[in-house]
Amino acid sequence: MNGEIVPLPGRDDTPQENRSAEAELAEVMHPLDTAEPIAMRTTQEILTEALLLVPNLAKLLFRLLGDPRVPRKRRLAMAVAGIYVASPIDLVPDAIPILGSIDDLLVLAFAIDFLLRVSPPELVDHYWDGSEDGLEFVRGIAGWGVELIPGRLRRLIFIH
Repeated sequence: MNGEIVPLPGRDDTPQENRSAEAELAEVMHPLDTAEPIAMRTTQEILTEALLLVPNLAKLLFRLLGDPRVPRKRRLAMAVAGIYVASPIDLVPDAIPILGSIDDLLVLAFAIDFLLRVSPPELVDHYWDGSEDGLEFVRGIAGWGVELIPGRLRRLIFIH
């Protein structure tokens, strides 16, 4: 076995004489053996990707809010969260740098996560205009935001 390629039975029905050495090598190698390392994304690239998802997210949320198949109580909770975020009255005043925006972001993250979890998955897939990766990114960010809310407060505001 000193560097020779050993064909694996049942992997390919192509006659041996018609196959290239590359094809034979590809059969015995694991796909990760030839994978190029993926460069880490910068913070700027991640923020750019997130900003590009905002229009798709806004369309998804408005479409879900207008769909009668999403329970009314769930749509109402999302609408209340939207009003809270848009309102100048907050738990933490916006005049306090950084902290003033955090409550809005956490409420928004909670509302998005909640609406995506309680909406029928086929509706979310139907209304989402972006890629699957983009939707997973949105779910991940919203879920991460919810994890920042203390557990006791999450249980208090969780709507059944």
